[in-house]
Amino acid sequence: MTDRVEILTRRRLVMLAIYGIMFLAFQSIVFTSLDAPVSDWRPVDWAKAAGFVGWSLTLIWVLASGGLVFRGWSPDVRAALNDELTQANRAFAYRVGYWTVLAVLMALFVLSQFFALERSEVLRLTFAIAVAMPACAFAGRERKQSGD
Repeated sequence: MTDRVEILTRRRLVMLAIYGIMFLAFQSIVFTSLDAPVSDWRPVDWAKAAGFVGWSLTLIWVLASGGLVFRGWSPDVRAALNDELTQANRAFAYRVGYWTVLAVLMALFVLSQFFALERSEVLRLTFAIAVAMPACAFAGRERKQSGD
């Protein structure tokens, strides 16, 4: 069982790190393309918006649940994947996300004094940071503690 737990923990770590980083990179592609009124959206814009929502929900769900999707896992494996250290790392990741969002909001407030910022851009950027940073922080903390 220990080998299986280690493999699943490593997969979760890699998935959260890659998904978090790629999610932020994805924002550069769609950041300005969804600024048109919804009535003017093309099918590709709807697909981008659906991808943004789906990807966001997946990252939030995996971080909140620990990626425990398979009911076929034994209770011992599920318990090992959600031990006290994992719960502490998840709490750390949420704190990192909170403080990062506050820093981003402060920076955007300062920038708004010099540049015209669209409300939708500010909300989308803040939301993207709030979703991606905890996932990356969790993966980084788990990696550091596993000694990789």
